[in-house]
Amino acid sequence: MIHRSLESVAFAEEWGRQMRFITGPRQSGKTTLAEAQLAKQRTPQLYYSWDQRSVRDRYKKNELFFTEDVKVGAKPQWVCFDEIHKYPKWKNVLKSIFDSSQNYYRFIVTGSAKLDLFRRAGDSLSGRYFTFHLFPLMLSEVAGPAAAAPIPASADELIKRLLSHRQAPADAVSQLLRFSGFPEPFLRQSDAFYRKWSADYADTVIKEDIGALTRIIDREYLFDLYRLLPEMSSSPLSEASLASHLELSAPTIKSYLRRLADFYLMFKIHPYSKNVKRSLLKAPKAYLFDWARHTDEGNRFENFVAVQLLARLRLWQDATGEHFELFYARTRQKEEIDFVVTRGNRPWFLIEAKFSDGPLDAGHYRLQAALGNVPLIRVCRQENVARLAGKNIFHLSASRFFQI
Repeated sequence: MIHRSLESVAFAEEWGRQMRFITGPRQSGKTTLAEAQLAKQRTPQLYYSWDQRSVRDRYKKNELFFTEDVKVGAKPQWVCFDEIHKYPKWKNVLKSIFDSSQNYYRFIVTGSAKLDLFRRAGDSLSGRYFTFHLFPLMLSEVAGPAAAAPIPASADELIKRLLSHRQAPADAVSQLLRFSGFPEPFLRQSDAFYRKWSADYADTVIKEDIGALTRIIDREYLFDLYRLLPEMSSSPLSEASLASHLELSAPTIKSYLRRLADFYLMFKIHPYSKNVKRSLLKAPKAYLFDWARHTDEGNRFENFVAVQLLARLRLWQDATGEHFELFYARTRQKEEIDFVVTRGNRPWFLIEAKFSDGPLDAGHYRLQAALGNVPLIRVCRQENVARLAGKNIFHLSASRFFQI
């Protein structure tokens, strides 16, 4: 079993009585994470999948049905409700259960669809939960003990940590790139298994999750759109081009992209425009959580870097409440930096992702200067790279960088 960094964050005592909402892509390990927490207190029976008729029937007979399965202890006991957001009026159900039993139980709420979708307007659960994010495996989780490393206080401290870190085994990066960061295909280590899993995964999310929880009828277009995205992940996304290709309207494409993001099949990063003259103001880039779908090794590596960065930033945000975000920078002259990491809405460090190491071009230096001369790190697939290439310019192997 691979231990996840989120474990020490989500179940920390400092979050008090609040329910822990754990959200993220389907099959990213949310259920396993919750079951591991229940196993620690030796109460695996306190896991309840609301997909099961027996669980729903028990609730109808007794709102606090879970209290029948364990005695009240000296300390509050963890209970997990999985997929409860599919149950009618689930927020009211949770509110009533929580208000009645919060002194004796702690609740983990997990779901394969994005829980944010279902708690927007008129949120009756306000003040009763904190949200945590579990994404595909991070390299640091695969390569060693998954302790949540403290967040560097400054960019200089971050660089010192990166340069002093041990390098992850080379095969760890190769296996992630080849089999994805989803635990089941990653642990199986089979190309045939991954191909079948990946095809079924998209089918399941679009048919079962998006189909059941939205009003989209022509779901075949969602499949077509999802299949097109790997070809466009390294360039700003053109909704008009996608609309023309699929013979749909641009507003429909925009809506479909939003649904693919809502259900964690992909995510967008937007251009960072502050202080960047002649920046490309609107067009986002799209990346897949299943980066191994890419056939081009360069695009696959860039997508891998995007997910690894997003996972680490969300972990840091969940652990501290600080605001971290991921952007890219690009001018109308097509000068570009792949990733701009912000902390507190200000650039913190910059990432240029390349499969092989090599020199940066003049456009990278100009963008770095425009963004406050924060550290610019070239992250490459090539092993055994760790060097200073100029003032605040660093070249690092992915196997070292993603040990942060």
